[in-house]
Amino acid sequence: MNETFPQETLEMIDDIQIVEIENRVKKAFYTREILEKLPEWFGNKQALDEYVEKVKEFPYYAALDIEGKCIGFFSVKIHYQHTGDIFVCGVLPEHQHNGVGKALYHAVEKLFIQNDCKYVIVKTLSDVVNFEPYAQTRRFYKSIGFEPLITLTEMWDEENPCLIMFKSLV
Repeated sequence: MNETFPQETLEMIDDIQIVEIENRVKKAFYTREILEKLPEWFGNKQALDEYVEKVKEFPYYAALDIEGKCIGFFSVKIHYQHTGDIFVCGVLPEHQHNGVGKALYHAVEKLFIQNDCKYVIVKTLSDVVNFEPYAQTRRFYKSIGFEPLITLTEMWDEENPCLIMFKSLV
């Protein structure tokens, strides 16, 4: 299910273009395709299925390679008309550490700014759990300006404490 290139490109890095996807079927397809290749982060099938279903409702940005194949995505929400939320995102392992995630983030940050958001939040596994894949995730978010805000054990559960990170856009 490859996207064709005639749509508006929001950003281009090397031979990768960042585009907004509105088609609900493509959002679900791309999400499943990427998340299934990231089992260290998305190994819980029930949670993965929930992400695949819920992304259909939210703004969605995809990174497409020169052949139109989705290699990464960000799905986002806006709360209270002033807080952007990175709902779920992923980049194929072979394309990580090449600027794809940062390009996707910059596209969604522009959306948040256009919608007068003052803050952006993201939820990830807290650093009280020593798990390298999520240490990489936290390093990524810190590299684009996020800071830890609070760890909540009651949000998910004690074995998976939720770290909320934030970034001010003002």
